[in-house]
Amino acid sequence: MPGGSILARRHVPVALGPGARVSPDSLLAAVLHLDSPVLVHHLGRTIVAACPDQRATGADVWDALRRPAPRGSAADPMAGGWIGLLADRLASTVELLPGSPPDDAGPPAGTIARYPAVIVIDDQGGAQVVAERAGPEVDALLDAVHARAGGLARVPPPCTVVRSSLPGAMYEATVTRARELIRAGDIYQVNLVQRLDAEWPASPAALARALWAAAGPAAHRAYVDLPEGTVISASPERMVASDGRTAWSEPIKGTAAPGEFATLARSAKDRAEHVMIVDLVRNDLGRIARPGSVAVPSLMGHLATAYADHMVSRITARLRDNVGPAEILRAVFPAGSVTGAPKVRALEIIRDLEPVGRGPAFGSVVAVGTDGSLDANVTIRTAWVPRDVPRAQYWSGGAVVWDSDPVAEREEAWRKAAPFLAAVGAHAP
Repeated sequence: MPGGSILARRHVPVALGPGARVSPDSLLAAVLHLDSPVLVHHLGRTIVAACPDQRATGADVWDALRRPAPRGSAADPMAGGWIGLLADRLASTVELLPGSPPDDAGPPAGTIARYPAVIVIDDQGGAQVVAERAGPEVDALLDAVHARAGGLARVPPPCTVVRSSLPGAMYEATVTRARELIRAGDIYQVNLVQRLDAEWPASPAALARALWAAAGPAAHRAYVDLPEGTVISASPERMVASDGRTAWSEPIKGTAAPGEFATLARSAKDRAEHVMIVDLVRNDLGRIARPGSVAVPSLMGHLATAYADHMVSRITARLRDNVGPAEILRAVFPAGSVTGAPKVRALEIIRDLEPVGRGPAFGSVVAVGTDGSLDANVTIRTAWVPRDVPRAQYWSGGAVVWDSDPVAEREEAWRKAAPFLAAVGAHAP
């Protein structure tokens, strides 16, 4: 039978087959016809899932993540775990902030869903379906993966015109306004972004294939189908992860053209910019850490992507007792690397300077296991495809400090847009 034997349906976990080696993309393609398909990363594995049985939206996501998860017989904590989006606007449930700029056809502030059955794929392409119990969700996944054929759709780039929310000299003028606030002592660093809009007549899955191909391997990429639209992320950045005992963050700050990391590492401006964010993340993690346990085992390392080189650090902390996923996420959200320092003042300035909302970008796609483990990216290099609207949006920008040059900042923002421009067949102005 197409979905596997009755024995396979009643006993979980279920291997896809002896020696099965599959790509995460092909498994995502197999479940796209099901309800709320997702692809995320969780502590070194890729998770593909569909058919959630519960949802939480807005501020209710924090309550959902605080509730003890029911434990079934699953061999993997992501069976019965929560997966979803914490959008930038959710920051107003963590801090007292002014309203966000307009966000037409954007996602809700936060949406997470509980997936009782998931597909777990390891780095070697081994995969298995794991469920907390026998039921319709595991039946649907088994039917889909055994019937799978092909992968994500490929379409030619539409060669469209891309429109920026900060066109021409407006980006440079906004950087200049931010520098004036820095000179006045109002802020040390603030992250500014532009939203790009392009026609996209094909499916969200086709954009995912094109964006991921253009961006190259991305350790924290994600696909999250929501009722309002689809989040597609080619993120290289981890906001925070935890195994329940230790939490760690890997902020990216500092960007150069591919192959120019040596120059980046010598830049006094970029090093200072990076250290500011490392200190901010140390402070964030310190709110949930055992005293004296926050450490920086890696500082200003090299992260190479197909379109840019970055500096990345790793900050770790041993967790206090009774600190769970909700407390960890609230301590660090939104990520300091995409806000600025001090964080709350930076968020206020962002809402004043940016003309449109950030949608799903510069928030986080999260995967939270039943054992309290979590992995959460930063939704940089991230696109949004609204439901039943033939267009796609993408956000790109960078951190502004006193030493920032407005022209160079605008060029950096467009460099980070390279994967999206390639996906839709456009060029930077």
